[in-house]
Amino acid sequence: MSFRRTSQQILSFPGEEAREFWQCQADGSCQPAETGPCTVFGVESIAFDSAPFWFLSQDDGPEDAVALRWEGFGLEQEPGAHLWTHWVVTRKEKHLLVATLAFAPDAAAQGREGMAAERFEVSAQLLPLPIDGIAVWRELGRYVAAFTRGAQLLHLTVLAARRLDADAAFEIRDTYAALQAHEHAGTVATVRVWTACEADFAPQLACLFEDASVLKEKRPDPRLPANASGLLPAQVAQGRRQLQAMQRKMVMLATVALVYVCFFGAWWVHLQLRESKIDTASAQVAAQQPEIETIREAQANWLEMEGAIDPDLYPLEIYHQVVSLLPPEGIRLKEFQIDNGKVVIAGEATSVNHATSFKDKLLACQPLQRYAWNFPVPSIREDNRADFRTTGIVQGQGEGGAQ
Repeated sequence: MSFRRTSQQILSFPGEEAREFWQCQADGSCQPAETGPCTVFGVESIAFDSAPFWFLSQDDGPEDAVALRWEGFGLEQEPGAHLWTHWVVTRKEKHLLVATLAFAPDAAAQGREGMAAERFEVSAQLLPLPIDGIAVWRELGRYVAAFTRGAQLLHLTVLAARRLDADAAFEIRDTYAALQAHEHAGTVATVRVWTACEADFAPQLACLFEDASVLKEKRPDPRLPANASGLLPAQVAQGRRQLQAMQRKMVMLATVALVYVCFFGAWWVHLQLRESKIDTASAQVAAQQPEIETIREAQANWLEMEGAIDPDLYPLEIYHQVVSLLPPEGIRLKEFQIDNGKVVIAGEATSVNHATSFKDKLLACQPLQRYAWNFPVPSIREDNRADFRTTGIVQGQGEGGAQ
């Protein structure tokens, strides 16, 4: 997988005791940099497990075999993460020698720099390893040995030794012997030591690898590989998922807040427009208030004079209309009263039928239609006589109705 480089890429590389920062050029070479937000993170060797193996090729790639190998070791890919990488070291007929590295389950978190990085690379793949050889250097206080076959990295290990002495040389020889036992390793032509060591380390290596030349030299500068590893630690993937979830939540909260602002803003504008209309109407009413007062005064005067100029409201006329409804016999009026447009009529009927008949005539009387009559059910005496009482109120002056 090709990786597009830019002159602004900053590499964080594990130095002997602390991380180093390098500015990556367009051709992949790196120049020392003081610091900066890293875009490429060189993962230290102690974070990986190495497990090269032979693969019988049947016109398909080793990807599935690599996944099965690491799953057999109890490692599983996590959502969004890419925990292992692999490459073909050499081919023998239909068999492929595949080198593969995976993040160790107990690997330390990559820290803030790793969380911000865009690309993750194996530190050993960032160094120009010797062809058919062994490279030894120091990373973050631990010694690392890389074994190559041809120009390809075959195996990577962190030494248990805390000093590069004769015992460390034997540890390297034992690792090489284990690789030879599985027919993984080829011949060793060069052993390069890129860090300070004890006086007996290089001579012991020369004795153990007689056909190889042992060179002590300064560690070369790192260089970006042509192809990206595609690695993504689980902690970084999880952090990115959490960040994306937080961003989605923030977007959702911002959207809800915007909806609330728009809603209440629109409501406030509506209230302002309504208040403006009310103020305008109030101003118009205030401007017309003198005319309204004149009309009200004229209406009040009319109502005061209505009883004197409207014949239908004359007390005698109303009394006449009521008396005209009485039958020749069977009903006797006991009370007739007019007060402020309210008419009260009470009487006695020889039977309920006479009272009901008087009620029907009263309600049907055309001159008395302006009154709303309330005619409760008459009360019956022991001798079957019926006492009735009705009240009439001029329409619009009070509540009531005929019953």
